[in-house]
Amino acid sequence: MNRKTGIVNVYFLFFMIFLLILNACQKEDNKKEEEQIKLQQYLEQKGYTDYQPTTSGLILVPLQESEGVSPEPNDYVNIYFTASLINGMVFGTSDKDVAVIHGIVRDDVLYGPAKFSLENLGIAGLKEGLMKMRAGEKSRLIIPSSLAFGSTDLGAIPPYSTVIYDVELLDVISNPEEHEKELLEAFLHDNLIETDAHTSSGLYYVEELSGSGNLPSDNQKITIHYRGSLLDGRVFDQTQSWNDRQHGIPMVLDLYNSAYYIPGFIEGVKMMRKGAKGRLIIPWDIAFGADGEGKIPPYSTLVFDLEIADIQ
Repeated sequence: MNRKTGIVNVYFLFFMIFLLILNACQKEDNKKEEEQIKLQQYLEQKGYTDYQPTTSGLILVPLQESEGVSPEPNDYVNIYFTASLINGMVFGTSDKDVAVIHGIVRDDVLYGPAKFSLENLGIAGLKEGLMKMRAGEKSRLIIPSSLAFGSTDLGAIPPYSTVIYDVELLDVISNPEEHEKELLEAFLHDNLIETDAHTSSGLYYVEELSGSGNLPSDNQKITIHYRGSLLDGRVFDQTQSWNDRQHGIPMVLDLYNSAYYIPGFIEGVKMMRKGAKGRLIIPWDIAFGADGEGKIPPYSTLVFDLEIADIQ
C-alpha cells in the first residue's frame, strides 16, 4: 500500500466515525423529542399546563401545603413516596400496600418512611423538588430524564423516561444525631426504661429471663433466635425460628468472627447466658453508623429481641 492510498484510508475511517457519531446524536435527539411529546400529552391530560418548569426542567405540582421548614442541601429528610412512569406504571414506593397492588414487593426494601441524606441523593430532580417543599407538604414532582435516569436502560425504566414522584415530606432533619437521640429517649420513656441504664458504649440490655451457665467467650458459637426492628417497630430482619422454634432455622453466631457483626449486637449477646431472653437497644453509633446498611437507614437505633438457644 502506497502513501497516498494510506492517507485516503485514514480519511475514510474518520469520515465513517463522523457518520456514526452523527447518527447516534440524531437518534438521541429523536428520543428526547419523543419524550417531550409524551410529557406535553401528560400535562394536557392532567391539566398541569399552567405549571411552569424550573430552569432545569422540573415541574412541581403542589398537592398539600404546609408552613414547615424547607430542607437545606446537607439536611436529611424523611419521606413517603411513590414513583411511576408517565404511562402510570409504578416502579418504586415506600408503601407496601402499593407495592403489593403493583406486584413490585422487594425483600431488600424496608417499607415505611424513607430517611436519607439529600447530599447523597442520586436523582437530581427529586433533590431539587424536595428542597422546594416544606415539612408537611405533599407534591407531585414531574422529573424529565435529564434530571432522573437519563439514557440508562433500567429495564422497568426505559431510556429517556420522564418519571413522576408523588412525595410527602414528613421531616426535615438538620441534626440527625440529635434527632435520633430524641427518638431513642421517647422510646425509652414509652417502654419504662431508665435513660442512664446503659453500658459505657451506650447499649441498653433489658433482661426478661436470666438463663443459666457461663457467659459466652470469644471462641464459642451461639445459637440464637432473634427479631430486629427500628424504634418505630418496623421489622428489618428475623430468624426463621423467631415465630416457630420447632421448625424454623435459628442463627449460629460465631464469636470468633465477631468483626462481621455490629459491635452493639456482639456486646449484648456476651451479656446473656444459655436460655436467656432479652432486648438489646443499640444506638446508631454501635450499629450501622451514619451511613446505614442495606435496609437500615442512616443514624438508626436498632432493637433486637432475642433468645439464646445454645452456647457451644
